[in-house]
Amino acid sequence: MKSVKFTALGDIGVDIYPQTGQKYPGGMALNNAIYATRAGAISTVISAVGRDVAGATALSFLQKENVLVDKIKKIEGGKTQSIEVVLDSRKVQDYQNWDLGVLSDFIPDADDVEYLSTQDLAISFYLPEFANFFDKFAGFQFNKTLKVGDFTDLSEHGGDVQFLKNYKGKFDWYVLSIDENKRGERLEEFEKLIIDGGFSGLALLGDKGSTVIHAGKIYHESALDVKVVDTTGAGDSYVATFFTKYLQTSSIEQSMKAATESAAKTIQGYGAVVS
Repeated sequence: MKSVKFTALGDIGVDIYPQTGQKYPGGMALNNAIYATRAGAISTVISAVGRDVAGATALSFLQKENVLVDKIKKIEGGKTQSIEVVLDSRKVQDYQNWDLGVLSDFIPDADDVEYLSTQDLAISFYLPEFANFFDKFAGFQFNKTLKVGDFTDLSEHGGDVQFLKNYKGKFDWYVLSIDENKRGERLEEFEKLIIDGGFSGLALLGDKGSTVIHAGKIYHESALDVKVVDTTGAGDSYVATFFTKYLQTSSIEQSMKAATESAAKTIQGYGAVVS
């Protein structure tokens, strides 16, 4: 099977569940790197942590999962990111009391850019709080590295798909999570935007499955019917697995199936990364 080098640039830290008192390593970059490794990739995280207990815990967790951590900066006197995860009656997460810690000032440097150019895939994640490194990443140009922008659910922009036009031509693949409100309308807008731009897109549709737009074709995969314990990390699990399998096999259908199975396993346990 083809070896895949996968790097996630973004947040790592600790997810705190006030309803149960539990804490888990988390963050989109951490989650993606771990699930990519589990799917068969050689994964790296580019990020920053403080030299505190939370940072040491996140680094140890990544190393146990065989994720490369050499590109994670350790900031003396800084605090590692933390966020509270509150689950509603549907087991959907609501993020509260977010402390960015050292990530508030984090941006990739020249060495990071050079490293990313050696990878098969590089991914980063949009949130307004992460504009400092996401916009930097969006401006990078690579000859061979597949460049993926994950725009999460754009909840800060009312889910407006047209926001992606601000990053037209910046990525090879655009990822968007579309919630149940206006799902059909937003998916149609997303498909049109991707097709008109000549790009590739992945739409995560929660319990309605997923849609891929690639090379002028549209593919859909239904979600699996499982008992939901915690939806945290489901999207990261899907995205990392999908792209790793796609780079290994070149098959959209096989990759969507594997990613769906991974996400289904993730939502059956607490925390973004389940064993």
